[in-house]
Amino acid sequence: MTLNDNDIEVEIAAGRLIENAAMGGIAGACYELRMGTVYYDLTEGGKRFALKPGEVALIKPGHRVVLITAEVLKIPNDILVRVVSKGALFSVGLSPVATYADPGFNGNLGIVTQNVSDKFVELPQGEAIAKADFSQLTAPAAHLYQGQHGFQVGIWPIKTHLQKAYHEVKDDPRVLSEQEEAFLLLPVATRTIIRRMEMTQIWTLVAVFLALFANTATLFLISSNWVDQVWGIVGNLAASGLIAAATIIGNFVRRSR
Repeated sequence: MTLNDNDIEVEIAAGRLIENAAMGGIAGACYELRMGTVYYDLTEGGKRFALKPGEVALIKPGHRVVLITAEVLKIPNDILVRVVSKGALFSVGLSPVATYADPGFNGNLGIVTQNVSDKFVELPQGEAIAKADFSQLTAPAAHLYQGQHGFQVGIWPIKTHLQKAYHEVKDDPRVLSEQEEAFLLLPVATRTIIRRMEMTQIWTLVAVFLALFANTATLFLISSNWVDQVWGIVGNLAASGLIAAATIIGNFVRRSR
């Protein structure tokens, strides 16, 4: 059985299920959990951000974060909580979230999400970030939640030993070169543009060196003065170097736009 809005309201009023609840967050058969004052940026090594009053959580493009709820869940031994993200957050680029809190869970809930857009996402404190529904079990659970509450102890329990750097897995036959693996993270259109720019740069450099070779050969053929030949070669080298540098810089500027 899933608790409806009246059931949830009665439980909260009796001091059960949720501490620091906002009654306006009760809707239908769920409660909308809000953004609290703390979040962790996993992409920056689990860096902890404690928000000042009025300050917003900032989720950078591509970054994976743990959002800590304002509410403290107090789950009885006969209730299971299912948590899913709000659809409004999908539309701004935050990845879907589906998690749960076991019977016996007591603490702020950490919700992991990732900004899959190319925009910075700001989440104000108190913003609804997920929906929680409460299911009544047929009988109290025998094995209650015994996990670590990262927010309370100041350490988020991330299994970093499962993460590997490229040099640790490069010998695995399933792993491509570091450059190829990096390219696979990019959209197809972006990979295509970068490949074309690289080919343009390569052919430009080839053309420059061919021109240098041709000019040098011509100087040797038409001049009997070795000093003039040497200075001509130096001049050609300098000019070719400048052209090559300008080409590389131009490609870099176009790539960074």
